[in-house]
Amino acid sequence: MSKLFTLAIALALVLSLADQGTVAASTTWFSGQRAFGEATVEPAVDDATGEQIFLLTPDNTPLPVEAAQRAHAPLYLPMYPTVSTIPASSLNCQPTNCDHVQTFAYPLKGHDHLVGVPHSGDFNVAWDVILVAFTPKGFGDGAINTRILTLDQLNATVANGDAVKIGPVVNFHCSITSITTYLKADVLTFKFP
Repeated sequence: MSKLFTLAIALALVLSLADQGTVAASTTWFSGQRAFGEATVEPAVDDATGEQIFLLTPDNTPLPVEAAQRAHAPLYLPMYPTVSTIPASSLNCQPTNCDHVQTFAYPLKGHDHLVGVPHSGDFNVAWDVILVAFTPKGFGDGAINTRILTLDQLNATVANGDAVKIGPVVNFHCSITSITTYLKADVLTFKFP
C-alpha cells in the first residue's frame, strides 16, 4: 500500500510541475529569437488551442528540406502591418528580434508562427512556411487588429476575404521545445532599417 501511495504522490507531483510549465508558457507572450549552441529558439502558437509553445531550429540545415512530402506539415505566418493595434511585444517575432519575414508588401510590425502539435494538429519536423497576408478588406474592416491564434480563426479570416495564404514559400526543420530552453538561451537582436 505504501509503494502505491508513494507512486501516486510522485505522479501527482510530476503532473503538477508539467501543468505549471504550461501555465507559465501561456501567462506571458514572449517575442523574438534566442540562441544557444548551434540552434535558435523562438515562440510559436499551437494552432488548435491558441496557447504559446516554443520551436527549436538547428543552424545550417539544408534549405529546402529533403524529406518525403508525407513528412511535411504547414507552419502559418500571419503578418501584421505596422498600423495594426496589436501590441508588437505580444507577437512571436518583430523586425528587430528575428531574422526572417522582416518586410513584405506592407511594412510589418511583426508576425506569429502557427503550428500543429502532436496531440492536436498536423505535426511534423519538416515545416512548409505559408505566409498569411491581410487583404485591403482586412485593412478596411479592422481584421488587422485581431491576432490570429488558431487554425479555425485563420481559416475563417481567409474565408471572409480578410487575408490570403501564400505558399508554401520555403520549408525547414524545427521541433517543439520547452519554455525553459527558450528562457535559458541568449537573446538575439537584429538591425532593421
